[in-house]
Amino acid sequence: MLSEKEIQKNRTIFSETDKSMAASFKVLSDVNRYRIFRILAQQPKLSVSNIARILNISLPLTSQHLKILTHANLLQKERAGKKIFPKLEHGNPFVQAIVKTIELTLKSTD
Repeated sequence: MLSEKEIQKNRTIFSETDKSMAASFKVLSDVNRYRIFRILAQQPKLSVSNIARILNISLPLTSQHLKILTHANLLQKERAGKKIFPKLEHGNPFVQAIVKTIELTLKSTD
């Protein structure tokens, strides 16, 4: 059994980052949102309508998923004329780590 001192020491590893990471994992737990993230990791210049067609889901549903990913700071939007191109938020270290994990997983399954 751990002493009170050991318990307190273990608690020092917790931070506010834990909450944001847990929220990001929750956002990516939806298969369509994960697939959007994965698609954009491999093909960063896709329009919302193309993403919807690839996933075989409606445009409004795709937009809703993109909104959730953007609010979680996993995506950002880039406008080119009338089209909006979602792209990964590479400034977020969590995004960088997930992209590396996806790449490593895909390599190991080939």
